[in-house]
Formats: sequence, C-alpha cells, structure tokens
Amino acid sequence: MPGYVLHEAEGRSFRWWDYLFTIKASAAETEHGIAIMEFSTEKGREPPVHVHNGEDEVFYVLSGELTFTCGDKRLEAGPKDFVFLPRDIEHAYEIHSDGLVELLVITIATRDEGFGARIETTGSAVTRDDVLAYRRQVEGQRHE
Repeated sequence: MPGYVLHEAEGRSFRWWDYLFTIKASAAETEHGIAIMEFSTEKGREPPVHVHNGEDEVFYVLSGELTFTCGDKRLEAGPKDFVFLPRDIEHAYEIHSDGLVELLVITIATRDEGFGARIETTGSAVTRDDVLAYRRQVEGQRHE
C-alpha cells in the first residue's frame, strides 16, 4: 500500500450505535491487524462496560477529560494522554468535560475481523460534512 494522508474527518465515516467513527486505516489495509479511527463523542454518550475479545485497544486523547476503567483499575486521562486497554478485560470510560471529546482509537486484533471491521459492516455511512457538522454543534452547545 502506498503512503497517504487523510485530513480531519476524512476517511470512511460511520454512525455506529450512538457514536461517530472515521476509519483512517482498517486492519485489512494495514495487513497487521491494526485499525486506526477518529472518534468524536460527548458527555452522556459513554459505552457500557464491554470486552474486546482478542483485541487490544489504545486511546490517544485529543480533547476532553475522561476516566477509563480497565478491570478494577481507574485511569484518568486528558488531552495528549495515551491509554492502553489490554484484550479480554472489561473496560469502559466516563467523560467529565463538557463539549466535544475527540479520541484517536487504535485496535490491534489477533484475528481477521476487529472492531473497525464491525463498525464498517454494521454502522451507517455518513459523510465528512456530517462529522464536521456534529463537531461544530457540540462545540457550539458548550459555548452557549
């Protein structure tokens, strides 16, 4: 695969459950089981406790303040913090900050289909404009 650049909100974007993901590279594209996604969310849209079987999950916090739980550990994270959640362990997070929370999510799968592939096959495709509009809307609510 040749090198490439994707700008903000570029890639394949999906609404999956109540979340917006933009896939920058899938596990199949990287050929190493690594998927990389932009994730935009806000307080009140946290996932329930869940497990990624056979798949490590990494978060790089771009904006927002969160508490991740991983098993019985609580991990506080904010902008420019790195969070590693190992495979097969229950985890979740709670958002503390108002406004837009942006995360770079990287998954490393030990099998062919990982989290990114599930988003692509079960999510609803949205446009880059949809993603940017959502980000502007959430940021606008914070400043009201």
